[in-house]
Amino acid sequence: MRMKSLSLVTTLLVGALVSAVHAAAIPAEIDLAALRTIQSYALDDKSGDEVYFLVSGVAGGKEIDARFPQEKTLSAAAKKPAVTEKQPIVLWKGELNDGEFALLTVNLFQGAGADAAREKEFAQKLAEAGKKAAGDKKKLDAAGAEGLVKDTLKANRAIVTKVKETFSRGKTDHFGGQFTILLWNNGGKLAKRLDPVGLTFGEHFGTDVKIYSKLKNTRNNVLIQDEKGQWSQQSLTAVSDDDTTLRIKMLETETIKGTGDPVKHVTDYLAEVQAVDLTGGKHTPLKWELAGEQTGYDAIHTYWDWAE
Repeated sequence: MRMKSLSLVTTLLVGALVSAVHAAAIPAEIDLAALRTIQSYALDDKSGDEVYFLVSGVAGGKEIDARFPQEKTLSAAAKKPAVTEKQPIVLWKGELNDGEFALLTVNLFQGAGADAAREKEFAQKLAEAGKKAAGDKKKLDAAGAEGLVKDTLKANRAIVTKVKETFSRGKTDHFGGQFTILLWNNGGKLAKRLDPVGLTFGEHFGTDVKIYSKLKNTRNNVLIQDEKGQWSQQSLTAVSDDDTTLRIKMLETETIKGTGDPVKHVTDYLAEVQAVDLTGGKHTPLKWELAGEQTGYDAIHTYWDWAE
């Protein structure tokens, strides 16, 4: 009887320890690791752009409404990345208990950021869309996560397709792109998913007027600086060689009408994102896998609907 009692106590203790491990909160963060200018919004490429980010969403049941930087803007040019790996922007940082999640919608803007009223209007639209999609959810399972992402993406697309009604060239700041990232504690392990808002105006292929944020490879036109300080044009894939950095290409081709013939102009940016596990005080970026491949007529036009 004594042996059986000890065995029962041991089993209960082991079960309690296992439950405690699964219930333990996981410290994590979502980083904007880099922002590269391929072609600037400014018609004079040499002058570069001013850029900033609006971030909305929810984390651990609490609403997120943030701007990066909090005031003013960041300078961005082909040879002056607004954000670099050495000084990433932490978009969110916190702890997630089992089932809890952080859902962020990240928006890039080019402009002086001086129109607070328009920023507030846009942020409110996104916040309302996010609330409608998330409802009163505070925890997720795999099925719930997929449903939440799809509902959020649908709501965001409805807003972005009409973004020119709020932000248009020559009147105010310029919408540069959008993506939504979900990070959650799925049974004691961090799970993630990132969805770019996709094509919101025009057609996928060709050089006609269009607006998109996609997971896709770039052309050989991204200026990268090596250790010696030399710049060279490179083609970057949608995910880094070590799979820890995801790249979102945000492009608009527009026709600008002036006194002469209309001019076609391209604004092209590349955002790099990491989801990071901070357990044990370590900084461990999670690995990404591309999904939902949409095959184009060549490698450059192939894109992926999401990554996880």
